[in-house]
Amino acid sequence: MDKHNTISILGVILVFLMALAVSRAVFLTVFMGGHFNDLAKDNMVKRIVLEPVRGVINDNKGKPLAMNIDYQGKTVRFYPLGEVSAAIVGYMGKMSDTDLKNCGDNCYPDSLLGKAGLEKQYQDKLNGVPGEELVEETANGNVKSTLSRTEPVNGENITTNIDSDLQKKLTTALANAYVNTGKSGIAVVAKVSGEVLSLVSLPSYDPNLFVPDGKRSDYGGTYKSVADLIKDEDKKPLFDRAISGDYAPGSVYKLTPAIAALEEGKIDKNTLINDTGEIKIGDYRFGNWYMDEYGRTEGEINVVKAIARSNDIFFYKVGEALGVDKLVSWSKRLGLGSLTGIDLPGESDGFVSTPYWREKTTGAKWFLGNTYHMSIGQGDLMATPVQINRMTAAVISGLKCSPRLVGRSTCEDVKTSEANREIILEGMKGACSKGGTAFPLFDYEGQIYCKTGTAQHGGETTQPQAWVSVVVPKGNNIKDWLVVTVLIEAGGEGSKVAAPVVAEVMPYLLSM
Repeated sequence: MDKHNTISILGVILVFLMALAVSRAVFLTVFMGGHFNDLAKDNMVKRIVLEPVRGVINDNKGKPLAMNIDYQGKTVRFYPLGEVSAAIVGYMGKMSDTDLKNCGDNCYPDSLLGKAGLEKQYQDKLNGVPGEELVEETANGNVKSTLSRTEPVNGENITTNIDSDLQKKLTTALANAYVNTGKSGIAVVAKVSGEVLSLVSLPSYDPNLFVPDGKRSDYGGTYKSVADLIKDEDKKPLFDRAISGDYAPGSVYKLTPAIAALEEGKIDKNTLINDTGEIKIGDYRFGNWYMDEYGRTEGEINVVKAIARSNDIFFYKVGEALGVDKLVSWSKRLGLGSLTGIDLPGESDGFVSTPYWREKTTGAKWFLGNTYHMSIGQGDLMATPVQINRMTAAVISGLKCSPRLVGRSTCEDVKTSEANREIILEGMKGACSKGGTAFPLFDYEGQIYCKTGTAQHGGETTQPQAWVSVVVPKGNNIKDWLVVTVLIEAGGEGSKVAAPVVAEVMPYLLSM
């Protein structure tokens, strides 16, 4: 065969092969494309999120405040104390797109997120890290094979400083006060060193309402749904008054000008001031409660009796001697007007007024009457119950400690003398002894220290805020002593309304 014929045969073969290839491609694409597409669909890779177990929140004895239970075949979050612990633990909620974006790799679209309280504060610790499994599935959802698996990292358990028995007793005592007054109640109990043993804000709610398909607590309260909670704009059960409520402190604040005047050398234990019943400046009158209620005066009194009797005239004159700048600086030194650093979200920093703020905001200059008002915890001064609790602890111990629900606190020395702190304590002992203002606590005379407060607000027709702060000694180390602060919103006199709440739980406090 010559060379020309060989080339012709090869050309024919090449054309044939090309035609075969094209026809095969057309067949596979046109006629068999649907078939291969179905085959591809038969084997899909699916990502399965492996949920971590959320950490448990316990009290200081290991009793659960927030836990995971099996309920109706599902694992759900459960709060056994319901409304009793709501101000502490908060609640969980569905994750929004913004939450998912900010949460990063530790969250996924169907997960729940801490929205308030410790659930929010310690979200990262409690939540853990989700795992994932990549599986090959058939079209009908059957797993054909596991391609890879990363195990989840479970969340950390948290042990708090909370005493759940005390929490229940204080909630009951505040609920009893609510029955009598119809007013909201707040209580904070902390060691001088900052560890918070109890924190109550009423009205409250059952956090289990926020758990999809969850179980209600035996302490569920009156609200039946999240919608009921949200629409109650009068009682505001979701508002944590203990850390977020700003209130005029009234006479519980008098401990601040007392220690300030002693430290600044404006008075000593023997300094006497005559109770005149009232002081008049032009058209303005500044009276003492004893004169206003009973038409009587105390005569000449020192700082010890002034604290025990909560004498306004004494503290007007002390405030005048100190001056507004010293009142402001000592207020801030003792923690007012700034965040306490408590490990709960949503804390308010309160407010300490100054002459500069007053003139800039209202156009009015500061005058002596403003100093008088501030000296007895009135005027523009505002504080949260947690701040008043810490202020009381700082005055009697010389230590300003950050309140903590979890872990230990950091403390700052406010640099006051032990001798002056002892004078304050002597006055506070007198307040809850016969002749003092805290008469519901007279049964514990000599065992505890008190300061009552009755703070005017909102005009003459509004009942005052009812306050009391009580110090319960525990051993020789003052850092272990307890400070109990109770506020009944617009409840009336602190001695008549707030002090009975503490009296109700005092046997337990003394036995701790």
